[in-house]
Amino acid sequence: MLDHRAGAKSAPLLTTPFLLVCLATGLFYLSFYLLLPGLPLYVKGLGGTPAQLGLMFGYYASMAMLLRLPGGWLIDRRGSRPILLTGMAIFMLASLSYIAVGSVPAILALRLFHGAGMGLFPTAATVVVAELAPPERRGEAMGWFGFANSMAMILGPMVGAFVAQRLGFSPLFLVAAGSAALGLACLVPLPTRSVLPGRGPVFRVRSLVSPAAVFPSALLLFLCAPYGTLMAFGPILAVHRGLGNPGLFFTVFAAAMLLVRAKAGEVSDRRGRIAAILPGMLLAAAGLACLALTDTPMLLLVGAGVYGLGLGGAQPALMALAADRVPLPGRGKAMGTFYTAWELGIASGSSASGWLLGSLAFPPVLLGCALLPAIGAFLSLGGRRGKTRF
Repeated sequence: MLDHRAGAKSAPLLTTPFLLVCLATGLFYLSFYLLLPGLPLYVKGLGGTPAQLGLMFGYYASMAMLLRLPGGWLIDRRGSRPILLTGMAIFMLASLSYIAVGSVPAILALRLFHGAGMGLFPTAATVVVAELAPPERRGEAMGWFGFANSMAMILGPMVGAFVAQRLGFSPLFLVAAGSAALGLACLVPLPTRSVLPGRGPVFRVRSLVSPAAVFPSALLLFLCAPYGTLMAFGPILAVHRGLGNPGLFFTVFAAAMLLVRAKAGEVSDRRGRIAAILPGMLLAAAGLACLALTDTPMLLLVGAGVYGLGLGGAQPALMALAADRVPLPGRGKAMGTFYTAWELGIASGSSASGWLLGSLAFPPVLLGCALLPAIGAFLSLGGRRGKTRF
């Protein structure tokens, strides 16, 4: 049970190993977001159909989801370091390989390989952050950890689009690979003690899921299904609402997350996890409702910002809650369960919304999305009755 009361002086959080992990994480996600605007255009230029563009996203997300649980189990058995290095190396090699392939089927196959990196690195990095952070500052640590992702989300699409337009696609892939290579360099000095393996369970299918992490993972699922909708259809929505630069939608969304992540995590350390999760869920619902009901570019950006505040406020507390509920030897499995819910939410949200938008307009679909975090807010109240003090 965590003790959040004031007492002995708290251990330092911003240590060199912690900062190195956060920097490596930022570079990892920068490599991802650099390719986000350019890769679909590259595939379309090779003759890719809309269905193949959808598969490019689906293959990547599916492979990431499939490896979350086995990756968590491996972390508990072998330690975080090999999983960290493997995930980052995959990102570097995949980015370089896009230069060599010249057909859509080859790129689709490469997306499976690239998605494996996303399935491995974030799970291991979260375990290391949870271990390095003082328990009484774990929520704050998760906030700073997410800060690195938000910075990459702000910078990556803008820089990636600029490089692709001015220099071409091959330089874009080189820049993405270089970002991952710098991330690898950040991981090398990490002290071994921060990635020592625990005594994880013998492999069984049931041993891949952490029962203790199911509750925060379920809440995350309600929060992230709408995120999948916005990732897939946010640019189209922005165009429909008259926003001149659709990239502004994601810039505002990411900037809002950036503003609240660390502070929300700190609030969850002092007042309990639900004190950050509940208002975050409600803000996410309000932002989605605004997106559904607005018809002007300015209100569209307001909705994106409010949803970003909600996601940025709730996610660090949910991550900390999943880590709170398990001892160190089972934390890899807990994070694997947590990130599987993340991928499942994104995949199901984007797929279901795509199907619904075939017969419905944006407003009813987005209002349906708004119901999900509202339900999650109601369910989060059940966390108050747990034995662990959140």
